[in-house]
Amino acid sequence: MNPIAFDLTLPAQIVSFLILVWVLAKFAWKPLMGMMEKRRLFIKDNLEQAEAERREAERIRQEYQEEMRNARQEAQGIMEQAAKNSEQRAAEILAEARRETEKLKTAALADIERERERAVTEVKAQVAELSIAVAEKLLRARLELSGQAELVEQFIQEVGESRPC
Repeated sequence: MNPIAFDLTLPAQIVSFLILVWVLAKFAWKPLMGMMEKRRLFIKDNLEQAEAERREAERIRQEYQEEMRNARQEAQGIMEQAAKNSEQRAAEILAEARRETEKLKTAALADIERERERAVTEVKAQVAELSIAVAEKLLRARLELSGQAELVEQFIQEVGESRPC
């Protein structure tokens, strides 16, 4: 074991290491770097695609919100129209009821007028009959001059009894 002795193992190891590095650089480094670049591009593409999908999802969400807003407005419009239609229908029903009431009132007034005319006609007929009866009694009473006062009294009583209320 000589301290000055020079062993070729260390330089051989250094040379073999450099050859290994050169071989790796020549044959393995480029394919390895190519795979790393492909992986980097793959990840970059995936990130870009994810960002594009996120933007698309945001656009779809905004469209959905706009459609929901429109649907709410449309529903509100439909409800307002239905309320307006129901109010209009209620007004039509009330107007029809008023017309029917007016028809019934007119018919009732016509019935009352007919009944009044009939009653007047009956009263006239009764007055005519009574007049004839009075005339008949007066003629009889003239024939019998005694009892005229009695005849007038009897006539007044008959008129009072037969008078319609």
